[in-house]
Amino acid sequence: MKISKIFLMAGLAIMTIVATSCSSKDDWTPGEPTTSGGQNVYLDTEENIALPMDGNTFEVTFKRTTTNGDLTIPVNFSTPTPEIFTSVPSTVTFASGASEAKITITCKQDMEVFHTYRATITIDQQYTMQYADAETNCPKAELNVIKEDYQPFKSGTYYSQFFETEEPAVLEYSEMMDVYRFKDVTEGQTFTFTVDEDNNISIIEAKIPTSYVHSSYGPITANRTNKPSFVEVEDGVTTYYFNFEYTVNAGSFGAYYDYFVVNP
Repeated sequence: MKISKIFLMAGLAIMTIVATSCSSKDDWTPGEPTTSGGQNVYLDTEENIALPMDGNTFEVTFKRTTTNGDLTIPVNFSTPTPEIFTSVPSTVTFASGASEAKITITCKQDMEVFHTYRATITIDQQYTMQYADAETNCPKAELNVIKEDYQPFKSGTYYSQFFETEEPAVLEYSEMMDVYRFKDVTEGQTFTFTVDEDNNISIIEAKIPTSYVHSSYGPITANRTNKPSFVEVEDGVTTYYFNFEYTVNAGSFGAYYDYFVVNP
């Protein structure tokens, strides 16, 4: 209760200061107007784009909150490597009644493999809402485009001792890099690793972000440890073991094993 009163008094003080500072007409300038009719167009698209070796196109998704009538808006596209993005539509069109529209972007077929190419797409302010939620209604997308040769290698079940979860998962393999990858397992973890001739695993990333946010301590990170990670084959069953220390800014929850059991 005392804390609530303190915040209440602080809030009132701030409001008083703001009200005083805005009382002079000479100091006030109007903000930019919002779009007429409440129209709000935003980007709702995957920003990390992985192209297969035989692929060179990807889609970008636009959405809008008002679906009355057709709507065509310009696509503002910028990149430090324009020679890579060989075909980019200059506009995107929403059909009447549609809340979603897409464009297809084409890249050079012989773009460098495992190199990240960056590009930015923005929407003109006149088609956006000034006070829309920037997280879910963002008028901007920062694209990271990469061509890679990862292919499905093994399917099975991924278990997490720390999160106490299990889920179907696919282990991927890059022949060019001789590297394995799990993508978005458990709580959004993506990591890569190598396996030597003695079945010892070396995890490449030192820190692996998760999508889990602890209610008291904030985001949780999986960290590579010095404890062994390895592949074990027993009674015809292959299991991959990964040792991670799970931490937040305030400290560590300790080290736990994730493991992946390959389907028979």
